[in-house]
Amino acid sequence: MDGVKLRQEAEALRNQKNRAIGNTSAEGLMENMELEIHQIELSMQNEELQRVGLENELSRDKYRKLYDFAPVGFFTCGTNGLILEVNRTGSALFGVEKDQLLGKGFMSLVADEHQHIFSLYCKSLWQIKTKLECELNLRKNDGTVFWALVEGIAEKEQEKAKDEKSTLYFFAVKDITERKKIEEDKLNYQRMESLGILAGGIAHDFNNLLTVILGNISLFKMKSLKQENNLELLEEAEKACQQATDLTMQLLTFAKGGKPLKEVISIVPLLKDTVIFAMRGSKVRHELDLPDDLWMVEVDGGHIRQVVNNLVINAQQAMPNGGTVSLRCENKYLTQEEGLSLNIGPYLKITVKDYGIGIHKDQLNRIFDPYFTTKAQGNGLGLATSYSIVRRHNGHISVESEPGQGTVVSVYLPAIQGMALSEKKAIESSPPRQGKILVMDDQATIREVIGGMLAQLGCEPSFAVDGEEAILLYKEAMEKGRPYDAVIFDLTIPGGGGGRKALAEITKIDPHVKAIASSGYCNDAIMIDFKRYGFKAALPKPFCLEELSRVLSNTVLVP
Repeated sequence: MDGVKLRQEAEALRNQKNRAIGNTSAEGLMENMELEIHQIELSMQNEELQRVGLENELSRDKYRKLYDFAPVGFFTCGTNGLILEVNRTGSALFGVEKDQLLGKGFMSLVADEHQHIFSLYCKSLWQIKTKLECELNLRKNDGTVFWALVEGIAEKEQEKAKDEKSTLYFFAVKDITERKKIEEDKLNYQRMESLGILAGGIAHDFNNLLTVILGNISLFKMKSLKQENNLELLEEAEKACQQATDLTMQLLTFAKGGKPLKEVISIVPLLKDTVIFAMRGSKVRHELDLPDDLWMVEVDGGHIRQVVNNLVINAQQAMPNGGTVSLRCENKYLTQEEGLSLNIGPYLKITVKDYGIGIHKDQLNRIFDPYFTTKAQGNGLGLATSYSIVRRHNGHISVESEPGQGTVVSVYLPAIQGMALSEKKAIESSPPRQGKILVMDDQATIREVIGGMLAQLGCEPSFAVDGEEAILLYKEAMEKGRPYDAVIFDLTIPGGGGGRKALAEITKIDPHVKAIASSGYCNDAIMIDFKRYGFKAALPKPFCLEELSRVLSNTVLVP
């Protein structure tokens, strides 16, 4: 009988009892009614107790599910550190069933290097008796280590108990590996930003020094053409300077990235010099396959040199016991059938192959991630930087590898079909030509060497220390009817007006001024997009006689 009917029957019996009061003949009936009412009330109490018990059971079941499937792992541990209770999420964190954790010491789940931290953490919980957090490395059943945030509190098992053994520890454990990775990447990014500022300053000063060295070598070469031995030595010194230039570019690219400063070149000498330089002093041999009819490419030579250098060094390090690294370059006209994420058209395909230890398939999809490396030493930036450089050149880079069989890296760069140029013709300097050139630079040694190179090219140089003097000289030349054919302006003048500010004022005097931007800050926005700022060309420091001649010939002093 349900509770409603019982209540209705009890109420009816009470009414009959009230009507029977005063009637002596009804005393027996009243006693029976009292008994029935008492029995009904007992039934109601039992039913209420059953209902409350069922609700409690449902409530316990509901909260047990909430406990078991909470987004964090819950652990209850005794004073001795043994796990007394754990939810399903907690056991899943370690890749085991709940029964495998019960009775196990929580300390055994903590990575060795963090066990002393956890011990101090538990001591603090016992002393402070408030919730505390701790970040630890915990170890799964398969040995995998992960970062975890542990939130805990210590309480007495009995309210009045004073025995230390009655203390219970309650831990909430959450896997924060992904968050720590994001924090680490952010920290590395901030470090790289700081490195970028430092690298820019170092590169600027270093490139200024190299400008003087490289410029003087170029001049001496021109004056020593008949002394073949001296010329060979100078050519080696010149190549070393060029490699030093590429190192500064590599430092800047690692630290700051940046758009490529492109020019049309033959890639053959770049590939030869880079491979020879990278393999110098190694017991690994190299093979080059560079046909004579390779197409020209429009690239940033320093950036592409960096890519090739990274690939060759990786190949070399994959063969610690020696072997052969092969580099092949070929013309390739891509079609839709190739299946690459590139536009249809002509490309140069550069292939670097080694026969080393190879890369596992589960690592291949991560090799271009920043800071990922399969080597014991290294920062994991080589392939990430190479990938970034190739993509900025609208190219493609891919890797194929088998453990124990070696690795093949392929790089595709957009090419200019039909424009094949021999190595000798590619590095020939342009013939001397006449012109009146204004050079603005704050360093006397740089003004001197640029002046010497301009004189060698048949030009008439003039010099300014800063932007203010350059504006004054340009204005005077215009007034005298002997204007400058071009200006070469350093962009950064400490304590004085730089090239951008000076050009803005000179443009007001002569809207047709032919200006060349020059700077040791190779990643300067003006050097990358010089036309946007009113310059006709860019001449990154350091530069040699051939490069100066080419810029003057192609962009300023066009006959």
